[in-house]
Amino acid sequence: MRVQSIDVLRGIAILGILLMNIYFHGIMSLGYVPFDITPQTDMWVDTFNAIFADGRFRTLFCILFGAGLAIQIKSCEKKGFNSQDFLKSRLNWLIVFGFIHGVFIFGGDILLFYAVCGLVILKKLTLPTQELFKKARNWLIIGAVLSTVFTILIVLAADFIPNSFRGSEDFMQAYNEWVGNYGFQVISQASVVAMIIFSAPFWVFWQAAGLMLLGVYFYRIGFFKRGLNAKQFKLTLILAAVLTSLDIVTRFIYLGVGNQASSLLASISAIFMSILYIHGVIYLLKNNHRWIEIFKAPGRMAFTLYIMQSVVLAVLLRWVFPEVHLTASMIDYLAMAVGMILFQLVFANWYLSQFKQGPLEALWRKAYLASFAKKQAKLQPAES
Repeated sequence: MRVQSIDVLRGIAILGILLMNIYFHGIMSLGYVPFDITPQTDMWVDTFNAIFADGRFRTLFCILFGAGLAIQIKSCEKKGFNSQDFLKSRLNWLIVFGFIHGVFIFGGDILLFYAVCGLVILKKLTLPTQELFKKARNWLIIGAVLSTVFTILIVLAADFIPNSFRGSEDFMQAYNEWVGNYGFQVISQASVVAMIIFSAPFWVFWQAAGLMLLGVYFYRIGFFKRGLNAKQFKLTLILAAVLTSLDIVTRFIYLGVGNQASSLLASISAIFMSILYIHGVIYLLKNNHRWIEIFKAPGRMAFTLYIMQSVVLAVLLRWVFPEVHLTASMIDYLAMAVGMILFQLVFANWYLSQFKQGPLEALWRKAYLASFAKKQAKLQPAES
């Protein structure tokens, strides 16, 4: 039941997400702190991020998460399983893995949040196709409005937000508190995870849930096999270009708050850019560009690669080479991300040539199948 384009897209998403996460794998509480005098290369990399990376792969992964739920529902129907119970088992265990990852390894975890969103929308996954699309569209509109409001508030507050620069007293204090202090890191990461979960209904939930429903809708109508028609492609391209241009302008005008404001704007343009990415992959596959299939292996072991990114980079950037954050510019972080991406691309293709499944995928599967079987066993006496 695997859809080739979904595997490829998931691989691209899980590798591409590192292009933005790399700035937070070192000092989670700060991300990328600009220099007092911005290097020219930072401007170029930031523009590249605005066009191709920021929010794009996270949004793409969210859409694919929804498509994955739709695939599981269809699989359950064929096997005669209760899809609601089956998906609850999968998502509950994903919450466990996400909690461990978010608190103890990387506070920017998406697994816990996605699993919670999945549980919330579970009963909506079986809505009629057009009703599902309307729900997805409405929630995405709510998410876009909230992102726009928060962006405006951040820009208006620009004059009152103190700017922290590399080497400043504030930066050095945060750096010294973070580096080598695992207890402080855990507390900080737990705070971030808790803040995201409890504040999500007021902002990010609507967009994430809307994207998941959109992914379900795309799977149902066969979008992952046919892509956009000419008219849809043109409209999507225009919307992506206009919204991305707005994002870039915000970054350059409000340098002090550009990261916060632009990340919200990027979450809107990312919807249209992600759809273009999906269409592009489908086009390449349809036209027999076999090189794109190299991303299938990372897509099939995305869970393992995602956790690997966090573990390897936490060790390197927090413990082995923490001083890199004192001098590294955006081009340096980009080089680190590209190096890790290339390594994981090779590793995933080699690993799946030796084994059928990624190690964490196998562990997750074993855990949720055991939970599901246990629940079904409890229900059988009552049913009989």
